[in-house]
Amino acid sequence: MKLIRIISTFLFYIARVFSGGYILTALHVLLSVSLKLSTLEILKTGRFIIYYPFTNKRFLLGSSYTKNYIAEMILLITFYGTFFWLLSDVFKTFRQKKLFTIAGIARLRLFYVTNLIICPLLFYILSLFSVEDYPYLVMVTAHFIMGVFALFIGAIFQQGVNLQKDQDLFI
Repeated sequence: MKLIRIISTFLFYIARVFSGGYILTALHVLLSVSLKLSTLEILKTGRFIIYYPFTNKRFLLGSSYTKNYIAEMILLITFYGTFFWLLSDVFKTFRQKKLFTIAGIARLRLFYVTNLIICPLLFYILSLFSVEDYPYLVMVTAHFIMGVFALFIGAIFQQGVNLQKDQDLFI
């Protein structure tokens, strides 16, 4: 179990870093576009560039400077920031000394509900209005598989909590 705690701790921090990066990126895009900061350059071709803050190095290149495209971009980046945060919470569950807890079940439930319900709905809505040609079916399938595994693990954790309660009552 010690190896699992070490690996989950490492993955917890990696997922949190990814989450922070995605959330900060979404915030940077939102601020650059809405406030028309100097980090935004609109090209004559209708595309746009967002630069790293306080530099002239390119960070993101947008295909179309339209409200729909920018909203889609910010929504997807924010979704994946949230996804990685929830994933880090799943790894947080495996870092605990006491593995089977109500808090762990709640983290797993939030993760599998996001992957099984929210993700397909979000991608379906985006596919109706999307400017980009994303492989939505592949993305939904990957999230569905992760969600099913999290659902199974959540059921195992629920059984573990029930067994712990029974054992606590027996002693």
